[in-house]
Amino acid sequence: NLRSSEDECYAGVREVLEGRSRKVRSLPLSPGDLQIFKGRYSLHRVTPVRGNTPRYVGIFSFVETEGMVGSVERTKQLYGRVLPIHHENAGKRDDVLKD
Repeated sequence: NLRSSEDECYAGVREVLEGRSRKVRSLPLSPGDLQIFKGRYSLHRVTPVRGNTPRYVGIFSFVETEGMVGSVERTKQLYGRVLPIHHENAGKRDDVLKD
């Protein structure tokens, strides 16, 4: 993991984006493969979808503190909509990350 709940690790992220990090690992995945990983603190990306075959993504989430929900902005990015609870809990976090 590049980040932690206390540190966004901007210097490490910069190294990865500039191609200077030796921590990068690429997986040899094929169409139809299922990949499950804990990505909260991992800098990750996927290859662009090409052609007419859709990509399906299942996003599992959990929290250690009862009542925590995703931020309004991030929930909109992931799911395309938010619920009233997202607005009610805006600003409540169990970490200091920016998403």
